[in-house]
Amino acid sequence: MSRFECDLYPEQRFRCLCCSFGCCDRFEIPVSPEEARAIDALHIPGAPSFDDCFRPGIMNAGLVIAKDAQHHCVFADGRLCAIHKHHGFAAKPLACRIFPLNIQSWADGRISAELRFICPSAGSADGKRTGDMLDEIAIYSRQLAGLGGRNDCIYSHANPAPLAAVRSVHGAFRALLHEEEKPLAFRLYAAARILDFHARPDMAGAVRTAGESFRSDLREFVGKAAKELENELASGRCDALIRAEFRNLICAYLRDDDPFDRSAAKRLRRGWRHFRAYSGFGLMSELNAEAPNCSMRGLPEAAHGLSCEPAALDPFRQFFYGKLDSMHFCGSRIHNFDYETGFAHLLLSVPVAFTLASAYALAAGKDVIGREAMQRTIRLLDLTFGRSPFFRMRVARRWIRHLARPGRYAGLLNTLPSLSS
Repeated sequence: MSRFECDLYPEQRFRCLCCSFGCCDRFEIPVSPEEARAIDALHIPGAPSFDDCFRPGIMNAGLVIAKDAQHHCVFADGRLCAIHKHHGFAAKPLACRIFPLNIQSWADGRISAELRFICPSAGSADGKRTGDMLDEIAIYSRQLAGLGGRNDCIYSHANPAPLAAVRSVHGAFRALLHEEEKPLAFRLYAAARILDFHARPDMAGAVRTAGESFRSDLREFVGKAAKELENELASGRCDALIRAEFRNLICAYLRDDDPFDRSAAKRLRRGWRHFRAYSGFGLMSELNAEAPNCSMRGLPEAAHGLSCEPAALDPFRQFFYGKLDSMHFCGSRIHNFDYETGFAHLLLSVPVAFTLASAYALAAGKDVIGREAMQRTIRLLDLTFGRSPFFRMRVARRWIRHLARPGRYAGLLNTLPSLSS
């Protein structure tokens, strides 16, 4: 049994479908100069010359594999990889061998990993568990060492407690959110309530000195305050301002802005589509072709009458607990979020996920959220959760902190299917 330790949710699953959707088409594929020379030396049939195969990266320093006129990797051979086909898996670039794993090194020496749900195979009902991939992750993490920066974060800008204190606080939140004997809505609300409590100026010292006892202290608090927390959650209601800010948050998730697009005309058209979707006059799919063909008029309350199939909760758990356990919701690699803002971002992804899954169901004329609707939802969310430049804007961070405050968050939780009971 491997003794390598990695922060991850072991029940995430995937199996390659050879679909060439995300890994080959959607992103730049970085390669080191050594990898480029090794691939060129393979003399792959039909491959163009070295200069036509590799070019300087835009998002990535160094080289990336070129794309053809249809935006496919130049080594794509239909649904297969020509490098893999002729020379085996080990000959592929490191970035291709790792995908859809997202492995991060942290400033304190820890390693974390999760799946990228833009890959259609991620979140599958079968396939390989990340918990069974520790040996592979160990190898990949050693190969990745030195190629990218180390993730780091503070607790908050008002309380810049270092990563060591953040780990202690996060361990307590992680244990709370995994206590499945309590309803999910209660656990989420309790976490939001405690996060808000920690934001008080007089709590700065407690966070900075958080140690092993922090988890038991939090558990004791939740146990003693359970009835009060249940009553607060039950009394939460959505007003017009909460609905407006929440619709804006959904639009932020749907905006997959191209960072290379400098066209003022395109930005204006995006702004107009954002306004139409936000106001309910346009469809979500006008903002993002992968989004539900449904307006936001009546959401999130329209979702309250829907039910959720048990099978639909599995991909949701894989998405949510994958982010939670890896702590891939904060730090210098995730929008440069401090822990407080990043954790609020994660908590809000839950009502966003169930609202969008409800919209997929409503657009299909169904009153039940199925697995496919949730699978499509988490693919949409995962792409923009840590990537959309919109979340780096000050106004987006302000919405996140505002909506995650207990009263507003309780109102959002009470509109959602499967979380209200």
